[in-house]
Amino acid sequence: MRAPNRTHQQHALRALAAALLLPLTIACGGGGGPGAPAITSVTYLIAAPFYRVGAAITPNTATATGATPTQWSVLPALPQGLQLDAATGTISGTPAVPASTTAHTVTASAGASQATADVTVQIGAALPAAFEALADGFDAEVVVEPGLPVPAKIAKFARTPDGRFLYLEVDTGNVRVFVPGVGPGTGLLPTPFVSLTVLQGGHMGLLGLTLAPDFAVSGHVYVLACTPGDAMAMTLDRIRVLRYTDTANVGTNETVVIDDLPVAPPGGINNGGETLFDNAGRLFVSLGDVQVPANSQAPSATSLAGKVLRYDVSTIPAIPAVGNPTAADPEWCRGLRNTFGLAVHPTTGGLFGVDNGPAADDELNFLQPGLNFGWGGTPPPPLTGFRIINYQTVIVPTALCWHDGTGWGAAFANNLFMASYDDHVIRRFEMSGAAFTDVDSETEFARFVLAASTNHPLDTCTGPDGSLYISTFSGIYRITKVP
Repeated sequence: MRAPNRTHQQHALRALAAALLLPLTIACGGGGGPGAPAITSVTYLIAAPFYRVGAAITPNTATATGATPTQWSVLPALPQGLQLDAATGTISGTPAVPASTTAHTVTASAGASQATADVTVQIGAALPAAFEALADGFDAEVVVEPGLPVPAKIAKFARTPDGRFLYLEVDTGNVRVFVPGVGPGTGLLPTPFVSLTVLQGGHMGLLGLTLAPDFAVSGHVYVLACTPGDAMAMTLDRIRVLRYTDTANVGTNETVVIDDLPVAPPGGINNGGETLFDNAGRLFVSLGDVQVPANSQAPSATSLAGKVLRYDVSTIPAIPAVGNPTAADPEWCRGLRNTFGLAVHPTTGGLFGVDNGPAADDELNFLQPGLNFGWGGTPPPPLTGFRIINYQTVIVPTALCWHDGTGWGAAFANNLFMASYDDHVIRRFEMSGAAFTDVDSETEFARFVLAASTNHPLDTCTGPDGSLYISTFSGIYRITKVP
Protein backbone atom coordinates (compact mmCIF):
# COMPACT_ATOMS: atom_id res chain seq x y z
CA MET A 1 0.00 0.00 0.00
CA ARG A 2 1.20 3.49 -0.81
CA ALA A 3 2.24 5.55 2.29
CA PRO A 4 0.16 8.66 3.09
CA ASN A 5 1.53 11.91 1.76
CA ARG A 6 3.34 13.77 4.61
CA THR A 7 2.04 17.12 3.42
CA HIS A 8 -1.56 15.92 3.60
CA GLN A 9 -0.97 14.68 7.17
CA GLN A 10 0.42 18.07 8.29
CA HIS A 11 -2.57 19.93 6.86
CA ALA A 12 -4.96 17.57 8.62
CA LEU A 13 -3.21 18.03 11.98
CA ARG A 14 -3.23 21.83 11.66
CA ALA A 15 -6.94 21.81 10.88
CA LEU A 16 -7.63 19.63 13.91
CA ALA A 17 -5.55 21.89 16.18
CA ALA A 18 -7.33 24.98 14.93
CA ALA A 19 -10.69 23.39 15.58
CA LEU A 20 -9.64 22.49 19.12
CA LEU A 21 -8.11 25.90 19.88
CA LEU A 22 -11.09 27.98 18.68
CA PRO A 23 -13.30 27.38 21.73
CA LEU A 24 -10.29 27.85 23.99
CA THR A 25 -9.60 31.22 22.39
CA ILE A 26 -13.22 32.24 22.84
CA ALA A 27 -13.13 31.12 26.48
CA CYS A 28 -10.05 33.28 27.10
CA GLY A 29 -11.73 36.38 25.75
CA GLY A 30 -9.64 36.76 22.61
CA GLY A 31 -12.77 37.00 20.51
CA GLY A 32 -15.01 38.52 23.21
CA GLY A 33 -17.68 35.93 22.55
CA PRO A 34 -19.78 33.82 24.92
CA GLY A 35 -17.71 32.45 27.82
CA ALA A 36 -15.01 35.16 27.61
CA PRO A 37 -13.85 36.47 31.05
CA ALA A 38 -15.37 39.83 31.92
CA ILE A 39 -13.88 42.92 33.53
CA THR A 40 -15.37 42.63 37.00
CA SER A 41 -14.33 45.99 38.46
CA VAL A 42 -12.24 49.12 37.92
CA THR A 43 -10.83 51.32 40.69
CA TYR A 44 -8.63 54.41 40.71
CA LEU A 45 -5.76 55.15 43.05
CA ILE A 46 -7.58 58.35 44.06
CA ALA A 47 -11.34 58.31 43.55
CA ALA A 48 -11.92 61.97 44.50
CA PRO A 49 -8.74 63.92 43.70
CA PHE A 50 -8.22 67.62 44.35
CA TYR A 51 -5.85 69.39 41.97
CA ARG A 52 -4.60 72.96 41.49
CA VAL A 53 -4.35 75.05 38.36
CA GLY A 54 -0.84 75.08 36.94
CA ALA A 55 0.48 72.19 39.05
CA ALA A 56 1.17 68.93 37.22
CA ILE A 57 -0.74 66.13 38.91
CA THR A 58 0.63 62.84 40.11
CA PRO A 59 -0.68 60.33 37.54
CA ASN A 60 -3.87 58.74 38.82
CA THR A 61 -3.62 55.08 37.83
CA ALA A 62 -6.42 52.56 37.40
CA THR A 63 -6.63 48.90 38.42
CA ALA A 64 -8.97 46.42 36.72
CA THR A 65 -9.94 42.95 37.90
CA GLY A 66 -10.97 40.13 35.59
CA ALA A 67 -10.05 40.63 31.95
CA THR A 68 -7.38 43.12 30.92
CA PRO A 69 -8.98 46.24 29.39
CA THR A 70 -7.98 47.05 25.84
CA GLN A 71 -9.63 50.46 25.66
CA TRP A 72 -10.56 53.26 28.06
CA SER A 73 -12.93 56.21 27.67
CA VAL A 74 -14.43 58.91 29.91
CA LEU A 75 -17.66 60.95 29.99
CA PRO A 76 -18.03 63.82 30.44
CA ALA A 77 -14.63 64.99 29.28
CA LEU A 78 -12.04 65.65 31.97
CA PRO A 79 -11.36 69.28 32.96
CA GLN A 80 -9.16 71.28 30.62
CA GLY A 81 -5.54 70.22 30.87
CA LEU A 82 -6.20 66.64 32.05
CA GLN A 83 -6.05 63.59 29.78
CA LEU A 84 -7.14 59.97 29.97
CA ASP A 85 -4.73 57.45 28.41
CA ALA A 86 -6.97 55.34 26.16
CA ALA A 87 -4.63 52.35 26.47
CA THR A 88 -3.96 52.34 30.23
CA GLY A 89 -6.72 54.44 31.83
CA THR A 90 -4.18 56.67 33.61
CA ILE A 91 -5.27 60.26 34.22
CA SER A 92 -2.47 62.81 33.95
CA GLY A 93 -1.76 66.40 32.92
CA THR A 94 -1.75 69.93 34.32
CA PRO A 95 -5.11 71.56 35.13
CA ALA A 96 -5.61 74.79 33.23
CA VAL A 97 -8.69 76.34 34.87
CA PRO A 98 -10.52 75.96 38.19
CA ALA A 99 -13.44 73.53 38.16
CA SER A 100 -16.09 72.68 40.71
CA THR A 101 -16.62 69.10 41.82
CA THR A 102 -17.59 67.00 38.79
CA ALA A 103 -18.17 63.23 38.54
CA HIS A 104 -16.58 61.60 35.50
CA THR A 105 -17.41 58.03 34.51
CA VAL A 106 -14.44 56.10 33.15
CA THR A 107 -15.31 53.00 31.10
CA ALA A 108 -12.86 50.16 30.63
CA SER A 109 -13.57 47.76 27.75
CA ALA A 110 -12.29 44.35 26.68
CA GLY A 111 -14.24 43.14 23.69
CA ALA A 112 -17.90 43.12 24.67
CA SER A 113 -17.02 43.28 28.37
CA GLN A 114 -17.12 46.63 30.20
CA ALA A 115 -16.76 48.04 33.71
CA THR A 116 -16.94 51.61 34.98
CA ALA A 117 -15.48 53.72 37.75
CA ASP A 118 -16.50 57.19 38.90
CA VAL A 119 -13.72 59.73 39.46
CA THR A 120 -14.81 62.97 41.15
CA VAL A 121 -12.40 65.75 40.19
CA GLN A 122 -12.13 69.13 41.84
CA ILE A 123 -9.67 71.81 40.70
CA GLY A 124 -8.75 74.77 42.87
CA ALA A 125 -7.14 78.01 41.81
CA ALA A 126 -3.37 78.31 41.65
CA LEU A 127 -1.79 79.20 44.98
CA PRO A 128 -0.27 82.64 45.50
CA ALA A 129 3.49 82.67 44.99
CA ALA A 130 4.04 82.89 48.76
CA PHE A 131 2.51 79.45 49.33
CA GLU A 132 4.38 76.17 49.01
CA ALA A 133 1.41 73.97 49.94
CA LEU A 134 -2.17 74.13 51.17
CA ALA A 135 -4.59 71.47 52.35
CA ASP A 136 -6.74 69.87 49.64
CA GLY A 137 -10.13 71.48 49.18
CA PHE A 138 -8.98 75.02 50.00
CA ASP A 139 -7.97 78.07 47.99
CA ALA A 140 -5.78 81.01 48.98
CA GLU A 141 -5.76 84.57 47.71
CA VAL A 142 -3.74 87.72 48.32
CA VAL A 143 -5.63 90.28 50.37
CA VAL A 144 -2.91 92.83 51.11
CA GLU A 145 0.57 93.25 49.72
CA PRO A 146 1.36 96.77 50.91
CA GLY A 147 4.35 97.66 48.69
CA LEU A 148 5.30 100.55 50.94
CA PRO A 149 8.52 102.51 50.28
CA VAL A 150 10.02 100.91 53.39
CA PRO A 151 9.20 97.19 53.55
CA ALA A 152 6.60 96.77 56.25
CA LYS A 153 6.68 94.02 58.81
CA ILE A 154 3.06 93.02 59.30
CA ALA A 155 2.35 91.63 62.73
CA LYS A 156 -1.03 91.57 64.41
CA PHE A 157 -4.10 92.48 62.41
CA ALA A 158 -7.82 92.66 62.98
CA ARG A 159 -10.86 92.51 60.74
CA THR A 160 -13.67 94.95 61.42
CA PRO A 161 -17.35 93.94 61.22
CA ASP A 162 -17.72 95.95 57.99
CA GLY A 163 -14.91 94.13 56.20
CA ARG A 164 -12.02 96.52 56.76
CA PHE A 165 -8.63 95.38 57.96
CA LEU A 166 -6.46 97.15 60.49
CA TYR A 167 -2.92 95.86 60.74
CA LEU A 168 0.42 96.85 62.20
CA GLU A 169 3.70 97.72 60.57
CA VAL A 170 6.06 96.67 63.31
CA ASP A 171 9.01 98.96 62.58
CA THR A 172 7.33 102.02 61.08
CA GLY A 173 4.93 102.52 63.97
CA ASN A 174 2.00 102.75 61.57
CA VAL A 175 -1.39 101.11 61.96
CA ARG A 176 -2.82 100.79 58.45
CA VAL A 177 -6.34 100.41 57.07
CA PHE A 178 -7.27 98.26 54.11
CA VAL A 179 -10.72 98.68 52.58
CA PRO A 180 -11.53 96.06 49.91
CA GLY A 181 -12.26 97.76 46.61
CA VAL A 182 -11.47 101.27 47.88
CA GLY A 183 -8.31 103.36 47.69
CA PRO A 184 -5.26 103.16 45.46
CA GLY A 185 -4.43 99.81 43.95
CA THR A 186 -5.35 97.09 46.37
CA GLY A 187 -7.49 99.15 48.76
CA LEU A 188 -4.70 100.19 51.14
CA LEU A 189 -5.63 103.67 52.36
CA PRO A 190 -2.75 106.14 51.99
CA THR A 191 -3.27 107.73 55.41
CA PRO A 192 -2.29 105.54 58.38
CA PHE A 193 -4.86 104.98 61.09
CA VAL A 194 -2.21 106.16 63.57
CA SER A 195 1.55 106.73 63.45
CA LEU A 196 3.60 106.18 66.60
CA THR A 197 7.24 106.64 67.47
CA VAL A 198 8.43 103.18 68.53
CA LEU A 199 11.57 101.46 69.72
CA GLN A 200 13.51 99.72 66.96
CA GLY A 201 15.26 96.35 66.70
CA GLY A 202 14.77 92.94 68.27
CA HIS A 203 11.22 92.29 69.40
CA MET A 204 10.40 95.99 69.44
CA GLY A 205 7.98 98.30 67.64
CA LEU A 206 4.25 97.78 67.40
CA LEU A 207 3.30 94.31 68.65
CA GLY A 208 -0.37 94.12 69.62
CA LEU A 209 -3.64 95.16 67.99
CA THR A 210 -7.19 94.28 68.92
CA LEU A 211 -10.68 95.70 68.52
CA ALA A 212 -12.99 96.31 71.45
CA PRO A 213 -15.82 93.76 71.73
CA ASP A 214 -18.23 96.65 71.15
CA PHE A 215 -16.20 98.12 68.27
CA ALA A 216 -19.30 98.42 66.07
CA VAL A 217 -20.64 100.95 68.59
CA SER A 218 -17.58 102.45 70.30
CA GLY A 219 -15.06 102.30 67.45
CA HIS A 220 -12.34 101.56 70.00
CA VAL A 221 -9.03 100.06 68.83
CA TYR A 222 -6.29 98.97 71.25
CA VAL A 223 -2.61 99.09 70.27
CA LEU A 224 0.38 97.73 72.22
CA ALA A 225 3.57 99.66 71.49
CA CYS A 226 7.19 99.58 72.66
CA THR A 227 7.77 103.30 73.16
CA PRO A 228 10.91 105.33 73.88
CA GLY A 229 11.35 107.35 77.04
CA ASP A 230 11.36 111.11 77.19
CA ALA A 231 14.16 112.75 79.17
CA MET A 232 12.22 115.99 79.49
CA ALA A 233 9.23 114.13 80.89
CA MET A 234 11.55 111.90 82.95
CA THR A 235 10.08 108.72 81.50
CA LEU A 236 11.89 105.52 80.56
CA ASP A 237 11.50 103.15 77.62
CA ARG A 238 8.38 101.12 78.26
CA ILE A 239 5.46 99.17 76.81
CA ARG A 240 2.12 100.95 76.68
CA VAL A 241 -1.39 99.98 75.63
CA LEU A 242 -3.12 102.85 73.85
CA ARG A 243 -6.76 103.22 72.85
CA TYR A 244 -8.02 105.06 69.77
CA THR A 245 -11.45 105.81 68.40
CA ASP A 246 -12.04 105.03 64.74
CA THR A 247 -13.19 108.21 63.03
CA ALA A 248 -13.49 107.78 59.25
CA ASN A 249 -10.48 105.40 59.17
CA VAL A 250 -8.30 107.60 61.37
CA GLY A 251 -7.52 106.92 65.01
CA THR A 252 -8.55 109.82 67.24
CA ASN A 253 -8.75 110.54 70.98
CA GLU A 254 -5.52 108.75 71.95
CA THR A 255 -5.86 107.43 75.50
CA VAL A 256 -3.17 105.66 77.54
CA VAL A 257 -4.92 102.61 78.94
CA ILE A 258 -1.95 100.80 80.50
CA ASP A 259 1.45 102.46 81.04
CA ASP A 260 4.93 101.57 82.25
CA LEU A 261 4.93 97.89 81.40
CA PRO A 262 8.46 96.45 81.29
CA VAL A 263 10.37 96.34 78.01
CA ALA A 264 13.67 94.69 77.04
CA PRO A 265 16.89 96.77 76.79
CA PRO A 266 17.54 98.59 73.48
CA GLY A 267 17.48 96.12 70.61
CA GLY A 268 16.42 93.38 73.00
CA ILE A 269 13.99 90.50 72.70
CA ASN A 270 11.24 88.70 74.61
CA ASN A 271 8.69 91.49 74.88
CA GLY A 272 5.66 89.28 74.19
CA GLY A 273 3.04 91.79 73.11
CA GLU A 274 -0.25 90.02 72.38
CA THR A 275 -3.52 91.74 73.30
CA LEU A 276 -6.87 89.95 73.29
CA PHE A 277 -10.30 90.34 74.88
CA ASP A 278 -11.88 87.41 76.69
CA ASN A 279 -15.55 86.48 76.60
CA ALA A 280 -16.23 88.72 79.61
CA GLY A 281 -14.80 91.79 77.87
CA ARG A 282 -11.56 91.87 79.89
CA LEU A 283 -8.24 92.54 78.15
CA PHE A 284 -5.42 89.99 78.22
CA VAL A 285 -1.86 91.26 77.69
CA SER A 286 1.12 88.92 77.31
CA LEU A 287 4.60 90.06 78.38
CA GLY A 288 7.87 88.20 77.81
CA ASP A 289 10.63 88.03 80.40
CA VAL A 290 12.41 91.02 78.70
CA GLN A 291 15.64 88.97 78.69
CA VAL A 292 15.67 88.39 82.47
CA PRO A 293 14.38 84.87 83.16
CA ALA A 294 13.99 85.56 86.90
CA ASN A 295 11.31 88.13 86.06
CA SER A 296 8.95 85.31 85.13
CA GLN A 297 8.97 84.09 88.75
CA ALA A 298 9.16 87.45 90.48
CA PRO A 299 6.13 88.74 92.38
CA SER A 300 3.93 91.00 90.30
CA ALA A 301 4.84 93.93 92.52
CA THR A 302 8.49 93.40 91.51
CA SER A 303 7.99 92.72 87.79
CA LEU A 304 5.06 92.01 85.50
CA ALA A 305 7.39 90.50 82.87
CA GLY A 306 7.09 86.83 81.97
CA LYS A 307 3.38 86.79 82.73
CA VAL A 308 -0.05 87.04 81.14
CA LEU A 309 -2.02 89.95 82.58
CA ARG A 310 -5.77 90.62 82.66
CA TYR A 311 -7.28 94.10 82.95
CA ASP A 312 -10.61 95.86 83.16
CA VAL A 313 -10.28 98.58 80.51
CA SER A 314 -13.67 100.15 81.22
CA THR A 315 -11.71 102.21 83.74
CA ILE A 316 -8.96 104.54 82.52
CA PRO A 317 -6.26 103.84 83.42
CA ALA A 318 -7.09 100.13 83.38
CA ILE A 319 -7.23 98.21 86.65
CA PRO A 320 -6.88 94.49 87.40
CA ALA A 321 -10.04 92.67 86.41
CA VAL A 322 -12.49 91.06 88.79
CA GLY A 323 -11.89 87.31 88.70
CA ASN A 324 -8.09 87.47 88.62
CA PRO A 325 -6.31 85.02 90.94
CA THR A 326 -5.37 87.84 93.33
CA ALA A 327 -7.49 90.92 93.89
CA ALA A 328 -5.94 94.20 92.69
CA ASP A 329 -3.22 92.22 90.84
CA PRO A 330 -3.26 92.02 87.02
CA GLU A 331 -1.40 88.67 86.96
CA TRP A 332 -3.34 85.82 85.35
CA CYS A 333 -0.51 83.27 85.18
CA ARG A 334 3.30 83.26 85.18
CA GLY A 335 6.45 81.34 84.29
CA LEU A 336 6.45 82.25 80.59
CA ARG A 337 9.43 83.26 78.45
CA ASN A 338 7.88 84.96 75.41
CA THR A 339 4.20 84.37 74.69
CA PHE A 340 3.41 86.13 71.42
CA GLY A 341 0.11 84.43 70.58
CA LEU A 342 -3.13 84.03 72.56
CA ALA A 343 -6.55 82.61 71.70
CA VAL A 344 -9.79 82.43 73.69
CA HIS A 345 -12.10 79.50 72.99
CA PRO A 346 -15.36 81.02 71.69
CA THR A 347 -17.70 79.05 73.95
CA THR A 348 -15.73 77.89 77.01
CA GLY A 349 -13.71 81.12 77.32
CA GLY A 350 -10.56 79.10 78.03
CA LEU A 351 -7.28 80.89 77.30
CA PHE A 352 -4.63 79.23 75.15
CA GLY A 353 -1.16 80.55 74.37
CA VAL A 354 2.08 79.72 72.60
CA ASP A 355 5.41 80.25 74.34
CA ASN A 356 8.89 80.34 72.82
CA GLY A 357 11.70 78.44 74.49
CA PRO A 358 15.38 79.44 74.30
CA ALA A 359 16.66 76.57 72.12
CA ALA A 360 13.87 74.03 72.59
CA ASP A 361 10.63 73.74 74.57
CA ASP A 362 8.36 75.75 72.29
CA GLU A 363 4.96 75.25 73.86
CA LEU A 364 1.22 75.21 73.29
CA ASN A 365 -0.27 75.97 76.71
CA PHE A 366 -3.66 76.05 78.41
CA LEU A 367 -3.29 79.26 80.42
CA GLN A 368 -5.39 78.74 83.53
CA PRO A 369 -5.44 81.41 86.24
CA GLY A 370 -2.89 81.32 89.04
CA LEU A 371 -0.70 78.63 87.48
CA ASN A 372 3.04 78.57 86.84
CA PHE A 373 4.51 77.39 83.53
CA GLY A 374 7.99 76.83 84.88
CA TRP A 375 10.24 79.32 83.09
CA GLY A 376 12.74 81.35 85.14
CA GLY A 377 14.34 80.76 88.45
CA THR A 378 17.22 78.52 89.51
CA PRO A 379 16.37 75.73 89.95
CA PRO A 380 13.21 75.90 87.82
CA PRO A 381 10.08 76.06 89.97
CA PRO A 382 7.56 73.23 89.99
CA LEU A 383 5.40 73.19 86.89
CA THR A 384 1.71 73.62 87.67
CA GLY A 385 0.39 74.83 84.31
CA PHE A 386 -0.82 72.48 81.60
CA ARG A 387 1.50 72.20 78.59
CA ILE A 388 -0.62 70.71 75.85
CA ILE A 389 2.38 70.20 73.54
CA ASN A 390 6.10 70.71 74.14
CA TYR A 391 8.11 70.96 70.88
CA GLN A 392 11.74 69.93 71.21
CA THR A 393 12.52 71.15 67.69
CA VAL A 394 12.46 74.94 67.50
CA ILE A 395 9.45 76.12 65.49
CA VAL A 396 8.91 79.61 67.03
CA PRO A 397 5.11 79.66 67.40
CA THR A 398 3.71 83.13 66.80
CA ALA A 399 -0.10 83.01 66.72
CA LEU A 400 -3.23 81.04 67.56
CA CYS A 401 -6.88 81.21 66.57
CA TRP A 402 -9.95 79.03 67.02
CA HIS A 403 -12.31 78.00 64.24
CA ASP A 404 -15.97 77.30 65.03
CA GLY A 405 -16.78 75.47 61.78
CA THR A 406 -18.65 78.38 60.17
CA GLY A 407 -18.53 77.95 56.39
CA TRP A 408 -16.14 75.00 56.63
CA GLY A 409 -18.36 72.34 58.18
CA ALA A 410 -18.62 70.47 61.45
CA ALA A 411 -15.21 68.81 60.98
CA PHE A 412 -13.60 72.21 61.63
CA ALA A 413 -15.58 73.14 64.73
CA ASN A 414 -13.23 73.42 67.74
CA ASN A 415 -10.17 73.33 65.52
CA LEU A 416 -7.17 75.36 66.68
CA PHE A 417 -4.81 76.89 64.10
CA MET A 418 -1.24 77.80 65.02
CA ALA A 419 1.30 79.81 63.02
CA SER A 420 5.00 79.02 63.44
CA TYR A 421 7.75 81.35 62.29
CA ASP A 422 10.80 79.15 61.80
CA ASP A 423 9.24 76.35 59.76
CA HIS A 424 6.80 78.76 58.01
CA VAL A 425 3.81 76.48 58.65
CA ILE A 426 0.18 76.80 59.72
CA ARG A 427 -0.78 73.81 61.85
CA ARG A 428 -4.30 72.51 62.36
CA PHE A 429 -5.27 70.83 65.64
CA GLU A 430 -8.52 68.91 66.04
CA MET A 431 -9.36 69.36 69.71
CA SER A 432 -11.80 67.68 72.07
CA GLY A 433 -12.51 67.25 75.78
CA ALA A 434 -14.45 69.36 78.24
CA ALA A 435 -12.00 72.28 77.89
CA PHE A 436 -10.89 71.37 74.35
CA THR A 437 -7.38 70.63 75.53
CA ASP A 438 -7.18 67.09 74.07
CA VAL A 439 -5.32 66.94 70.75
CA ASP A 440 -7.04 64.40 68.49
CA SER A 441 -4.80 65.20 65.52
CA GLU A 442 -2.10 67.64 64.43
CA THR A 443 -1.63 68.22 60.70
CA GLU A 444 0.11 70.70 58.43
CA PHE A 445 -2.61 72.90 56.95
CA ALA A 446 -0.47 75.36 54.96
CA ARG A 447 3.19 75.94 54.24
CA PHE A 448 4.78 79.14 52.99
CA VAL A 449 7.74 79.41 50.63
CA LEU A 450 10.71 80.67 52.61
CA ALA A 451 11.92 83.48 50.33
CA ALA A 452 14.08 86.38 51.46
CA SER A 453 12.75 85.96 55.02
CA THR A 454 9.40 87.51 54.11
CA ASN A 455 6.99 84.58 54.23
CA HIS A 456 7.18 83.79 57.92
CA PRO A 457 3.61 83.59 59.24
CA LEU A 458 3.05 86.03 62.09
CA ASP A 459 -0.64 86.10 62.85
CA THR A 460 -3.89 84.38 62.00
CA CYS A 461 -7.58 85.01 62.60
CA THR A 462 -10.96 83.98 61.21
CA GLY A 463 -13.50 86.12 59.39
CA PRO A 464 -17.29 86.06 59.80
CA ASP A 465 -17.64 83.61 56.88
CA GLY A 466 -15.09 81.21 58.37
CA SER A 467 -12.24 82.27 56.10
CA LEU A 468 -8.79 82.03 57.66
CA TYR A 469 -6.59 85.13 57.40
CA ILE A 470 -2.83 84.93 57.76
CA SER A 471 -0.27 87.71 57.90
CA THR A 472 3.42 87.50 57.03
CA PHE A 473 6.14 90.12 56.73
CA SER A 474 5.09 90.73 53.13
CA GLY A 475 1.36 90.27 52.89
CA ILE A 476 -2.01 89.18 54.23
CA TYR A 477 -3.71 86.14 52.72
CA ARG A 478 -7.20 84.67 52.89
CA ILE A 479 -7.88 80.92 52.83
CA THR A 480 -11.33 79.78 51.79
CA LYS A 481 -12.97 76.38 51.45
CA VAL A 482 -13.66 75.34 47.85
CA PRO A 483 -17.42 74.78 47.34
